[in-house]
Amino acid sequence: MRILIPAVLIALLIGCNTDEKETTTKGRLHLIIPESIAPFMIDEVDHFSNLYKESGAQITYTIASSEKAKNYFIKDTGRIAFISRPLTTQEKEQEQKISPYFNELIVAYDGIVVIVSSTNNLKQMTTTEIKNVLSGTVTRWDQITAAEPMKGTIKVYCQDSSDNLAYLKERLLRNSKKSAKITWTLSDIQTIRSVENDPMSIGFIALSWIDSAKSQAKILELGRTKEDTDTTFAPPPEAAGKFYSPHPAYIFLNYYPFKRAVYMYTRTHVDLAAGFGTYVASAEGQKIILKHGLLPGTQKIKLKSMQP
Repeated sequence: MRILIPAVLIALLIGCNTDEKETTTKGRLHLIIPESIAPFMIDEVDHFSNLYKESGAQITYTIASSEKAKNYFIKDTGRIAFISRPLTTQEKEQEQKISPYFNELIVAYDGIVVIVSSTNNLKQMTTTEIKNVLSGTVTRWDQITAAEPMKGTIKVYCQDSSDNLAYLKERLLRNSKKSAKITWTLSDIQTIRSVENDPMSIGFIALSWIDSAKSQAKILELGRTKEDTDTTFAPPPEAAGKFYSPHPAYIFLNYYPFKRAVYMYTRTHVDLAAGFGTYVASAEGQKIILKHGLLPGTQKIKLKSMQP
């Protein structure tokens, strides 16, 4: 009896305290989703959760900035991150030391979209003109020839602490000491609504918000100039001197100037984070990305014949 009783107690304790093992379709996961890619990411979460809710998949999320999403992954307890800029070499080396399963994958390509009021005559802008507006060199609409007969001070709207402005500063204002006065908004949606209601305004938003917002604002076509020497996504020669909308085909061909990648980082391989990441990268998950007007990052792209 002295031997039997302790054995029974141990068996009971093990039975009470052992949780069911997490798998790629069962468990709990919390995501920090950058606001700039929130529309398609929330859709990904909803589809995955509906597929595997009976298996025990429970995913929650918080909307924040890419920087917070990155820090949650690197410095906190995040097991997966989706951000609009790559980790630095130092950050990657740090992660590789922490986990042998650390992985980087581009899951989508999006773009920064430039919008103006529907009453604005402007249809196109060059990257140099946008640079001049953001640097404060150009402050009035009558300084932009294609905007005539628009007159008045240009009012710039952008989300506070957004990925959008960080991208534009790195892309266009790297060596500039000047900066335009910006009216900060709380979200891309607020930026869109502000521009819709302000004839003198210009706004910068992430591509994924265009369809979600059902916006009445005008999306400008953009063109590179010789001054624009960025080679992150180098354009082919035939794109020179032409203007393009943020259509997925033009993003794929590197015609659209403000293209950027959406990176997925994982450090696990057999838990719910790995399962969700695999789903986002799968053909089914990539269809969701395309539905939101972005370019899938893991699937082969075949373009129909089109005239640029």
